[in-house]
Amino acid sequence: MKYFYSLVILSMTFFTFSQSEVFLKGKITNYTHDKVTLSQVVMEDGHATKKDLAVSEVKKDGTFDLHFSLTEQVEAIFSDGNERTTVLLQPGDEIYMTLNTKMFDETISYYGKGAEKNNAIKNMALMMEQSINPVFEFDPETDTTEVFSYIDNAMEKLTEMVKDYQSLEDFKVYGEKLIKEYAGTAAGLKAQYKQNLEMKKVFAKMIGTEAIDIKGIDLSDKEVSLVDYKGKLTIVDFWATWCAPCKAEMPAFIELEEKYGKEVNFVSMAVYCKEDAWKKMAADYGFENNIYVSKATQDQFADWQVNFIPRYFVIGKDFKVIDSDAPRPSSGELETMIKELK
Repeated sequence: MKYFYSLVILSMTFFTFSQSEVFLKGKITNYTHDKVTLSQVVMEDGHATKKDLAVSEVKKDGTFDLHFSLTEQVEAIFSDGNERTTVLLQPGDEIYMTLNTKMFDETISYYGKGAEKNNAIKNMALMMEQSINPVFEFDPETDTTEVFSYIDNAMEKLTEMVKDYQSLEDFKVYGEKLIKEYAGTAAGLKAQYKQNLEMKKVFAKMIGTEAIDIKGIDLSDKEVSLVDYKGKLTIVDFWATWCAPCKAEMPAFIELEEKYGKEVNFVSMAVYCKEDAWKKMAADYGFENNIYVSKATQDQFADWQVNFIPRYFVIGKDFKVIDSDAPRPSSGELETMIKELK
């Protein structure tokens, strides 16, 4: 009798463990990093902290194997070391995932137990992106009523799609969260659109005005001024060491400098960051013209309202502003401007 009781306890323990186990296996085409991670954002002492749930090596054939135990459904973040996506996991899930890093979000597919809810999340994320992008393509002169009507209709369609997916039992709670988020997204998009309109008016007023003579230091600690570059067309790049979009644009900025540097000044203007970090990064990238503006002196360009970075200014040979929110170097549009103005 004692032996039988032990077997019952052992089988119950094994059953509980197997039911709590979660498997997320898959294959990445064109993988760029040798590890993938699953993590969860948790609140600790009032602060959001990222907690790793599982880490897996990516093998030479692109396959990976993530597995761990869960006691309840969690919203996790899958990352290939470059991009990330949300996955919804619960005890007992056995999911196979495929993706191609060249079109990360568009190529994600899930198969197996627990796949349906995650394909739904992937589809909703793509729909959200497709719905948001047109908001910023409206002509700046478009009446806000038309833009806001578009936003409301887009969020309503997304909400209806979520409700369709809520027939999936394990998607219900997450679906309610998405619906609440869409309401917040609509309000946020409207506020951002209005803010952008106001900023465009401010930027327009800068055109043709005398550029601000911003002062700072170069890599040799010598004081330098923006006016030192008067006499040539000048492109000013406002950036910071911690700014990922800034760093993403730097190769294109340097390429333009290499092509047009004899006729055009390309000025790297580092702001909102620490001097030692700037010195290292500016030296590593090899910018020819450097100006570092310390936190204590950044008020000198307050009138230019550099509230977001990267931000590019085009200044004429006469030291007057031609464009106070110029296209990013990687777009190709900035090069077109340079060819026309130099």
